[in-house]
Amino acid sequence: MSDTPKTVTELLSEIIETMTGALEDAEKFDSGNQSAGARVRKALQAVINGSKELRKTVTEVKNAR
Repeated sequence: MSDTPKTVTELLSEIIETMTGALEDAEKFDSGNQSAGARVRKALQAVINGSKELRKTVTEVKNAR
């Protein structure tokens, strides 16, 4: 793992990738696969945490300018 901080673009891309990956599990859940729902919830929690990190980074960059 690198010591350089991630850019806003990189953080946002990670969130988008997580959501895109959750689409398949969401379809499975809609079709009746209950365990896919847990994976969707896990992905949503990762998005929440990533969003908090993104928000913190944007604030830090804004205040540093």
